[in-house]
Amino acid sequence: MDLPENIKKKLENLPIDKHPGSICIANYKGGVGKTTVTTLLGYYLANKGQKVLLIDIDPQCSLSLAAGVDPAKVDKTDFTIYHLVTPNKWAKISKVKFEQYIDDVPDIHSPATLKMIKGSFNTDELDKIIIREITQKPNAADTLYYYCKNMLNAFSDFDYVLIDCPPNKMYLTQAMLRASSYFITVTIPDKISVYGMPRLLKWVKEIPKHEKPRLLGCVLNAVNRAGGYEYGTVNQQQATTELYKSIRDQLEPIERNLIESKPVLAHLPRLDVISRFLSQGADKSAWYELKYSGSDQQSVSEVMMNFINRMEKRMKEYAKI
Repeated sequence: MDLPENIKKKLENLPIDKHPGSICIANYKGGVGKTTVTTLLGYYLANKGQKVLLIDIDPQCSLSLAAGVDPAKVDKTDFTIYHLVTPNKWAKISKVKFEQYIDDVPDIHSPATLKMIKGSFNTDELDKIIIREITQKPNAADTLYYYCKNMLNAFSDFDYVLIDCPPNKMYLTQAMLRASSYFITVTIPDKISVYGMPRLLKWVKEIPKHEKPRLLGCVLNAVNRAGGYEYGTVNQQQATTELYKSIRDQLEPIERNLIESKPVLAHLPRLDVISRFLSQGADKSAWYELKYSGSDQQSVSEVMMNFINRMEKRMKEYAKI
């Protein structure tokens, strides 16, 4: 990679490996539940005893709001993702105090080991600034990637760093995907949403091989389980089949071997309790309701723990390769 000498000198002593627990939750289709999955995954990993950092890079700030951040206060601080990745930080990475951007999750019921970096409603403007930087400086896209990778490494005290991505291909999304070790796609069980995923995978396939994140699998969100124990109705079972057919050609051989038999990590049910949990802001009393099913179906807690077990097993399988 042909970088200017001054940038090379600044980067040569920075970490090379990616953060081993960095995971982007992404899909170019909006409204499929990326924030739902990121929030629940963060809560359950932390409740299991893991140290988890949530990063909100979506201009809608849905993750920040779901975690209990007051909408009126989202941009009333200089310590959001906007300020953390603004271009004037890139060449000064050694001077950035990353720990200053880490906040407690406002929700009074959240596990103590769950932290976050707040989003900003100005993140869409940030992408315009990044575009200007990249237009003026041909190597800026690579510099942003190196910055993001080493930013994630700066959070090495965390077992997991979960990044909630917007449904677009903005430069920050691209850089964070490229900088992460893994990614998870989220969709809802309909053909339009399922067929939106190959666009994401096609772009990931274009990332240089040694920098490419590995696909852990997909989460089917908002599943109607009336027709079965975990997997739902026949149409949703068909969606699982169509899902794999739609993405198979975009997978690397290693990914295909690992996820061919089970491309779906979890079937997350459509339940009112999940909606309440996400909408309760800083007082998520519904967090305790998630472990009760009230029927012969799996509870949300059971679904999420199975999800985590499958995800961690797949991460270990990748680590052996």
